[in-house]
Amino acid sequence: MSTVIRPVRAGDGPGRARVWQEAGTFFAALEPGVLQEPQPDGLVEWHEDLYERTSADPATLMLVAETAGEIVGTAVARVHEPLPSARWQLQRDLAHRRVHVDALAVIGAARRNGVGAALMSEVERWAVEQGATVVTLETHLSNPTSMPFYEQRMGYSPREVVFRKELR
Repeated sequence: MSTVIRPVRAGDGPGRARVWQEAGTFFAALEPGVLQEPQPDGLVEWHEDLYERTSADPATLMLVAETAGEIVGTAVARVHEPLPSARWQLQRDLAHRRVHVDALAVIGAARRNGVGAALMSEVERWAVEQGATVVTLETHLSNPTSMPFYEQRMGYSPREVVFRKELR
């Protein structure tokens, strides 16, 4: 069965909410003290509102992956412009237009079938079209599927670690 990657459109909220809810279940099982399942009440509306607020923004890309007419994955990415202070910064990337992937989620039944790779390939194509020189993203270190996916399948390199300490 082939997968179609297309921009998000009005009415995709139920499918995106289902993907997001399943991703939340997966992530909450990895580290329940830090990650959580999203509350289902209002989740569809939240996705529809997110689409409405960002659909006219040319610096934001929102995609879905459809298989047999069903949404099985979603991705959101944004263009970040060079910082005016880039010449004083330590990171070279801050002097360049770059794209950051805010979210990538694929339902369990569609994982390891090329859906995530197709979404990321479309993000990368769009990033080049936008004049970006680099794509960045975060993923959880304990995620047994995303670390090999990004490193081995998509060719990304880990560059930073985010530290966390609870103060309660």
